[in-house]
Amino acid sequence: MVVTQRTQLNNARWQSITRPMSRNVDPLCGRRVLFLTWLLLAGCAEPPLSQWNAATQALEDAKMSGAENYAIERFTEAETAYQRVKQELDLQGDRMPLFRNYDPAIAMLSGVLNYATQAKMEAIANKNESKTNAEVALAFAKHNLQNVRAMLAEVSTPATDHGELDQLIQAFQDTETLLAETESIMTHEHFIDVMTTSHSVEFFSTRIQEQIISVRQLAAKRQVS
Repeated sequence: MVVTQRTQLNNARWQSITRPMSRNVDPLCGRRVLFLTWLLLAGCAEPPLSQWNAATQALEDAKMSGAENYAIERFTEAETAYQRVKQELDLQGDRMPLFRNYDPAIAMLSGVLNYATQAKMEAIANKNESKTNAEVALAFAKHNLQNVRAMLAEVSTPATDHGELDQLIQAFQDTETLLAETESIMTHEHFIDVMTTSHSVEFFSTRIQEQIISVRQLAAKRQVS
């Protein structure tokens, strides 16, 4: 009788141990599991090195294409976005590994890549256009200076005041020097500077021509008198 009771008691204990657990899990417990899972996944995030390298190279390519001078607005946008990415990466780097999130930085790097690519394309197009304009401006400057040279050769020396003629010759030589410097700038592809300086040469040449005409008129009056 005693053995039977002990056997029944042991069976009851064994059934209580092996009985499946209730499926009514605490919702808070499930949320904690999800939260911990998210933390672990976030902690595995790595800095977007490949995206960073791609954006850096795109920015360098834009700079090499002359975007600093020929696509200023777009290049400035790319540089500004690039600096913001640096700040974002520094911010994430200061956080604990479990709380780092590089998704915003990845999106920002995509913007840098886009801006830099556009800046490069815009710079190439504008640079080619500037080269054409510079070549035209330089040709006009050369032509005007040739006219000045021809006009100086026709000035009547005996009837012309030597002081005035010397001043015109000196102004002509200075303008020739400026033209030579402009041509050297052209070889370095500083097309905007070439256009600006060529217009200056053209302006000086026109002024010299006007003064030569004035000198001629004075010389003619001296001959008459």
